[in-house]
Amino acid sequence: MSHLISVQLDALAALLAELSALGVELAQEGELCAATGRSLTGALEGPVGVDAGLAGAGWTELVTTLAARTLAVAASLEAAVATYRAADAGIAGQLDPGWAGRVPVPR
Repeated sequence: MSHLISVQLDALAALLAELSALGVELAQEGELCAATGRSLTGALEGPVGVDAGLAGAGWTELVTTLAARTLAVAASLEAAVATYRAADAGIAGQLDPGWAGRVPVPR
């Protein structure tokens, strides 16, 4: 049995914008983590500096991976929104050829 799935494309597009912005921010944070880890290694001598540098490298890897995956989800969401919009326009064009390309207005 199939179930109806309702998608609000404008809400999905807003989520896409937020995810994209978050991914960019996380990527910038990854760069900051890397720089901080290097600074800690240089500022602290001996095993403490090495441990601090390793911790910084670990955080850098974590934040960079999170940024990449967030941007990948955003790209998938972008493709889904584009596909849904194209399908919606195609159906609208079949129902009323003069309607295709206009913005639907909820009633």
